[in-house]
Amino acid sequence: MTEKTATEATDLDKGRRYLVPVARLDLSSEPDLVHLSVYKWLPQFEAWATGPGLCGRSTRQGALAGGTTVTCPECLGYQPEYERMLAPGYRPEDDDLGLLRQRAESAERQAAQARALVAKWREVAAERAEAVILVGVAADVLAATMDGFTDLLGEAGR
Repeated sequence: MTEKTATEATDLDKGRRYLVPVARLDLSSEPDLVHLSVYKWLPQFEAWATGPGLCGRSTRQGALAGGTTVTCPECLGYQPEYERMLAPGYRPEDDDLGLLRQRAESAERQAAQARALVAKWREVAAERAEAVILVGVAADVLAATMDGFTDLLGEAGR
């Protein structure tokens, strides 16, 4: 966002949603906080619109100028999750722990199969060194690939 109000911004992708600062309702019962809200293009009105604060409180319609400091602690608590979900390329299945666990287990099974294949190729290469040099090279290449894969698993916290 730039310093102009988000409703004046023309450089936004109308197919995406954004997090923007929004003002509280002008009610004496509402705490004096700046909230975060989802900002979405509504084609039926040909306008950008905001919803309630991430904390669930009602807010004034329209985004505040970019750079406005959000002061609602509840909205700030939800911000990382919403930023992840609103990011381009986000896939809801990436938050499904069961599915992620299945993918990790499948990758581990595939890695075990590849390691077994490396061992078999090395065995064949040792028995028939003069006839199957390429098998030994293939085993070395696959082993190096698996070492890299194992390093990545370590970085991913597995």
